Amino acid sequence: MSALRLAVLVAACLSLASAGTRQLQQDNVQPPATLATELGDYRLSESINPVSYNITLRPYLLVDDTKRFTFDGEVWIEVIPNVATRSVYLHSKNLTYSVSEYWAKPTGVAVPTPVKFNAINETNYDTDIVMLSTVDILAVGQAYILHFVYTGLMEDDMHGFYRSSYVDDNNETKWLGSTQFQTNHARRAFPSFDEPQFKATFNVTLRRHYTFSTVSNTRQVSSTPSTEAGYFDDVYATTPKMSTYILAFIISEFTARKDEQFGVLARPEYYSQTQYSYNVGRKILAEIGKYLNLDYYTLGNDKMDMAAIPDFSAGAMENWGLLTYRERSLLVDESATTLASRQSIAAVVAHEQAHMWFGDLVTCQWWSYTWLNEGFARYFQYFGTAFVENEWELEKQFVVDQIQSVMAMDSLNATNPLSDENTYTPAHLSRMFNSISYNKGATFIRMIEHLMGPESFQKSLQEYLKQYSYQSARPEYLLKSWQQNWSEGRFNASSQLIFDSFTTQVGYPLVTANMATDGQSVSFTQKRFLLKANDDSDASLEYTVPITYSNNLNNNFVNTTPKFILNPGRTATVTFANPLTWIIANVQQTGYYRVNYTETNWRAIRTALFAANWTSIHEINRAQVVDDLFNLARASYVSYNLALEVLEYLETEINYIPWTSAFNGFNYLSIRLGNDTNNFGSYIQSLTNKAYQKLGFNETTADSALDIYLRTKVLSWACRYGSADCIRQAKNYFNSLSTVPKNIRATVYCVGLREGGTAEFDALYQKFKTETVATEETLLQNSFGCVKTNDLITRVFNLVLSDEIRRQDKSSVLATLYTENNENVSPVFALVTKEFEALATAMGGYSAVATVISNIASRFTEQKQYDDLQTFNKANSAKFGSSASTLTAAEATVLENLQWSEAKLGVFRTYLAERNGSAIVSAFSALTVLLMALATLLRQ
Repeated sequence: MSALRLAVLVAACLSLASAGTRQLQQDNVQPPATLATELGDYRLSESINPVSYNITLRPYLLVDDTKRFTFDGEVWIEVIPNVATRSVYLHSKNLTYSVSEYWAKPTGVAVPTPVKFNAINETNYDTDIVMLSTVDILAVGQAYILHFVYTGLMEDDMHGFYRSSYVDDNNETKWLGSTQFQTNHARRAFPSFDEPQFKATFNVTLRRHYTFSTVSNTRQVSSTPSTEAGYFDDVYATTPKMSTYILAFIISEFTARKDEQFGVLARPEYYSQTQYSYNVGRKILAEIGKYLNLDYYTLGNDKMDMAAIPDFSAGAMENWGLLTYRERSLLVDESATTLASRQSIAAVVAHEQAHMWFGDLVTCQWWSYTWLNEGFARYFQYFGTAFVENEWELEKQFVVDQIQSVMAMDSLNATNPLSDENTYTPAHLSRMFNSISYNKGATFIRMIEHLMGPESFQKSLQEYLKQYSYQSARPEYLLKSWQQNWSEGRFNASSQLIFDSFTTQVGYPLVTANMATDGQSVSFTQKRFLLKANDDSDASLEYTVPITYSNNLNNNFVNTTPKFILNPGRTATVTFANPLTWIIANVQQTGYYRVNYTETNWRAIRTALFAANWTSIHEINRAQVVDDLFNLARASYVSYNLALEVLEYLETEINYIPWTSAFNGFNYLSIRLGNDTNNFGSYIQSLTNKAYQKLGFNETTADSALDIYLRTKVLSWACRYGSADCIRQAKNYFNSLSTVPKNIRATVYCVGLREGGTAEFDALYQKFKTETVATEETLLQNSFGCVKTNDLITRVFNLVLSDEIRRQDKSSVLATLYTENNENVSPVFALVTKEFEALATAMGGYSAVATVISNIASRFTEQKQYDDLQTFNKANSAKFGSSASTLTAAEATVLENLQWSEAKLGVFRTYLAERNGSAIVSAFSALTVLLMALATLLRQ
């Protein structure tokens, strides 16, 4: 028995032995590198390139299968060496081999002579790389076939070739096999060159019981009875040349809504919920193809399927020709799915379909450049969806959803650059799939579009895709395509500097616009924006920044063409023929930077915002002003008193985009207030009153999508912070659960539980147990955390521990327990730390629990809570393995938050008290006048 086979067999046996008990993982990524493993060891040698894979798989899913939840596999890999070598390096994980051999690919009809690999081979369990030693030297340019026969495990962790299940209408459990290979899990289904740059073609054959059907990336070309009774061999067409991580296959009893090219697959009971994604998916795929001048069906795959998987770790996955989704991310019920969920589904469909070009056709060479895939997918998630669903104002939503949300992370020491060369280990790979690659990547791409102009930008993408089709790409390839279409009049001379400063450096600038006292000139300077002054971030970084602005004289918030480039270390001064009253930089927030002004300018902006129609200041720029002020005050660039004075304009605001920025900013302050929210509640009710009165609970035909979304937010905040009218109406709706309008259900469900008790929870729980709409099921389970009594908090926590909540949903359900009510933070922390081992079992590892503890701790507001965290960590951190660092970091976060509150929160509390006092005095004065008038009337 070869050393390879023996080593892998031992590993597989250990996995099988623990499969029934679901051995706790110490992290949700692979173990850290041992002392013997250098970072470079995580990368495959480039001495051999794969050409094609021919894969046959036979899963065992039936109840009477003695090998149930395993699979048999056989693969032939054609490879060509670039250098003469005796060593073959490839990836393999949890596979047990019975045949391991190779031969030179014969010409003509010659019969090959298999040669076993040498007995001395090496396996690195940190890297999953196997080194196979050949008898003879492999010649440069000669094609060879590597042949393996093996078995693998269909685990329930939603990675590799894994098992999933659902309960059908007859109360029978149905099992299926599905895949999730990104980033490094194809190696769990077949031995492979499991890096994105090693592209090859794939021929897939799936053996399945006659009660199942199969689907893969490409069209099925045949299905014939196999030599095994009751089984069929389904053979699929050769794929385009592509990376291992986008190969996919499903063995299930699904049904499909489809035409000759496009299909949506789901469990049979959910067939009726596939209509919307089927309709919108076909349209978006066609429109993105038109925009890129590259129709999808001309790329080498003549079909597209989208499948809803019951258990799915990611939101969705861009397998070429077989997109896979969580059920709630694909299925729509017209009577129950909210508009927000419908938008989310369309957007996720657009995201995954955009990957057919950005990720599948042209692939990042290595995960260091994940943003080349995910940045474009996130960009088209908004702008591609808008090709079809053009009434949702997605270009505005992009700013508050993507730009403003990533700015918080990118202003901390924990951030990373878009292009991060320090990417090797599985932990590094996981890090690259964060909001930097997605949100910042898309934000940077949008900034370049406004720099270049839309036509030049579009042309450059078309040329980029054609030049690098079926290849892997690096960031400089994209820049070159941009530069070839970037006019000199739009600062092409600065293109390299702009590109490098925002992709190779972390963070972003704070641009300060200093208006002269006479208003006839404005000087622009920059420094890196940091949310925390002393977190060891590099404060010296500067950027090459495209600057746009508008002012009270021209009041043009439409033209997003940059006026000039602000270079590092320079001050740029702009003069004006007539004096300005105010200036606002970063028109429609098309640049990736924050802006600060003189106090005089800020107060002038406040005056303008209180004027009619907000002085025509664009709603995106109103949102930018709000978001910048919250963060400038939090980081001590401006005083809270000044920020709060400007933010008083929100009393007049009735638009979704600025209010989203406002609620995001207030959320941080509300967390820091802890349970002391009485004055804050009065403040929120006052600020939202105009919007609340305008929108109310009742949806009208005149409502835009953004009106519907704002209603949801305003009702949620008004009810949460004590509006008697809001709570009364929500409770009335809750009393008729079956007739609650779908777009206000989140608020109604939450208020019902927050203000109610066991009876209300039981009513919602029973609705959850019988729910057959995936989006509504998600809404219901994410409402459970609105409960406030200790008994119900414990009950929801126990639900999370049980199998009633799928593993993929446990963290979000648990999060609602401590985010919906500040009072729940300490009770939930006590439960989590008492039952952390059971929670680790339920969530699949200690890493997930460490994240939960860290998230709860980020909401601590008292010294005792900090002490409790330290006590827990001291006693238990050793059990968390490499995730102990998350617990340690949580302590630092709590300490920083306590110190911040001591220094800053008093100002906010004083402001709230004074404002509330003024309101009380005003109300008292009004009552006094009324009583005096009444007394006068009585005397008469």
